[in-house]
Amino acid sequence: MKEYRYTRTLSVIVGLLTIFAAIGFGILSFIGMALSKALNTGNENSTTDSSPLIILMILFLIGLITVIGSFKLKIKAMKIFYTGFCLVLGIGLVITFFISYGALGAKNEIFLLCIGIIYLCLSYLTMRKK
Repeated sequence: MKEYRYTRTLSVIVGLLTIFAAIGFGILSFIGMALSKALNTGNENSTTDSSPLIILMILFLIGLITVIGSFKLKIKAMKIFYTGFCLVLGIGLVITFFISYGALGAKNEIFLLCIGIIYLCLSYLTMRKK
């Protein structure tokens, strides 16, 4: 049986889900910013608010690292980095689910929980070389 077969399959799935979540977040945040400016209900502290763009890029980068990193697991340092990366993201997303319980809506919170659990499973598969 080939090493890391399940890890690669799961990482491509969760990486694409993360990229789709980043695109969805970006679209919704830019629509919200545009409506805020159009209805003149936003804060006028700065002329450009780049925080949604930064969050969009970070989420997109996390998705790319998840997908590309799974194909470099033959290198020992990459295996250690990838295991820690998935473990930290999984724990962080599960904690975010519990912190934001009731604030983001049921679908978004369940999505966060599912992605967090999948990242935890991905770190376990990486440790087990499956």
